[in-house]
Amino acid sequence: MYTQNELIKITQKQLALDYNCVITDFAKKGNTITKNNLLNGRRLYSYDGCQLKIVCYRGKAIITTDEQLLPWVEENLKKEDASWLFEYPKLRFIDKKLNDFGHEIADIHHYYIPDAKAQFFTPLFDIKWYEHQDIHQFKNDDRFNEALAFEENHPDMLAVAAFEGDRIMGMAGASADSKTMWQIGIDVIPGYRGKGVGANLTALLKQEILKRGKVPFYGTVESHDISKNIAFRAGFLPAWSEVHSQKKES
Repeated sequence: MYTQNELIKITQKQLALDYNCVITDFAKKGNTITKNNLLNGRRLYSYDGCQLKIVCYRGKAIITTDEQLLPWVEENLKKEDASWLFEYPKLRFIDKKLNDFGHEIADIHHYYIPDAKAQFFTPLFDIKWYEHQDIHQFKNDDRFNEALAFEENHPDMLAVAAFEGDRIMGMAGASADSKTMWQIGIDVIPGYRGKGVGANLTALLKQEILKRGKVPFYGTVESHDISKNIAFRAGFLPAWSEVHSQKKES
């Protein structure tokens, strides 16, 4: 298992790869602006190479952009307070500038890492584990679109499901988004929601991932209070927030 400091260091190392910065940028005063160079070991998503992406971490922002937008970012975002950078008026200001180049803000998520001091969780339901080679049976099963990704760049590595008899109540899955960090997703079947299934499965999967020497992380959006509560109840702490752009559809 990891200490909290070890979890933080691994997270910082991953974000540095994702945003083409160095770990010390997370400790220095003010925001950091970097070019969107694609480093080996970064988390690879569909928006890889986008015109603008920002991570806010512990009151600091790393803003990664291209040559075209760089002067504007330097002038307008470098001195912004990162703790308030994702307020809607500021996002609207950024989005308006992106529109000038045929781009727009695509998504905002915030992320959680484990609390090293969280309690140890035991199963509250009958459960079954699925290794990487077992997960393919659920492809195209739209009950588990959040738990399982079926993406080449971040393959599904491990899942756990809760059962009532032979009925699946819910499933939590983990994808290898990088060599060191696996992302957890959760789906609970309607009719079994509000019974603690999501939090319990997420916590069990978190513990197993840590046992395997990886750092689990969990992402959601600001408006999804149920998802945020699952993170807290499963023993996670808020860690960072991200926004990224995409090319506008014509």
